[in-house]
Amino acid sequence: MRFFEYIPRLKDRPFIIQLLVLILIIFVSTVLLMVLGIVAALPIYGLDAISSLGMVDYSGNAELIGFLKYFQVVNQLGVFIVPAIVFAYLYNKQPASYLQINRNFSFSFLVLSVVLILITIPFVNRLVEINEQMQLPGFMWRLENWMRNSEDQTRELTDAFLSVSSISGLFVNLLIIALLAALSEELLFRGVILQLFHQSTRNVHLAVIISAILFSGLHMQFYGFLPRTLLGILFGYLFVWSGSLWIPIILHFIFNGISVVAAYLYEIGRIQTDVASLGTNLNNFVVLGSALGSLILMLVLNRKFIQSQKVDASH
Repeated sequence: MRFFEYIPRLKDRPFIIQLLVLILIIFVSTVLLMVLGIVAALPIYGLDAISSLGMVDYSGNAELIGFLKYFQVVNQLGVFIVPAIVFAYLYNKQPASYLQINRNFSFSFLVLSVVLILITIPFVNRLVEINEQMQLPGFMWRLENWMRNSEDQTRELTDAFLSVSSISGLFVNLLIIALLAALSEELLFRGVILQLFHQSTRNVHLAVIISAILFSGLHMQFYGFLPRTLLGILFGYLFVWSGSLWIPIILHFIFNGISVVAAYLYEIGRIQTDVASLGTNLNNFVVLGSALGSLILMLVLNRKFIQSQKVDASH
């Protein structure tokens, strides 16, 4: 890290410079980790696995799925984790402090936040149904076809990842799809991007919304844009109100983990509903209750935040 000591702190640079540096770090880190990942994979998986990266049919190819999961880890490191840590270090030389991963949080706040995420699920699932019915104007049919095909390919890959029937497979999915995804995405989108826009605009609401939109957009899943944006907004506010990045990381892990466990239970025949259908076609009163309950809990958590601010100001 001695090399970075001679670089001026990003904290003292204009917002546009900070943003461009972040984009550059993400690009360099992604390319570098991808190359290193391929080199490291060659002795284990061979050239055949590398050449099959563009395959569309994953069914029954356990070795390819294993390689894709390995590459998912490389991607999460290159796109999210490494750039977030490097940027935080360049910002003020104290990554843990900048990313707010060294701060304590209230246990009661965590419990209420977990309840909030669980209550929100029916409303999120209704947004999924609404979003999937999206249709573009007729003259944009080529774009819509591309979006549909991209969505179908992503869903097929996700289904292939989730289709495990062993405890070891469940553990790997919880580690990669739930834990690592939650940690990596929260580090970048809440730990860096939200704070970057907050410091620039001085408007926390705008920063939360922008980071949520970027969070949803970067997934390139257009027919899940609305529900993912909503989750990004919830994670953003809970990060700001708690003052700790561990809150959205834990909630993100729980939300992803529910899908992973549900897919496993479906695969072994313990439940009869697959992940794609989980929570759909719910009663309107359940969805309304979910929305109202989520709003009430958000107000409660916001009140706890305001009270904590008053306590801090009085000391």
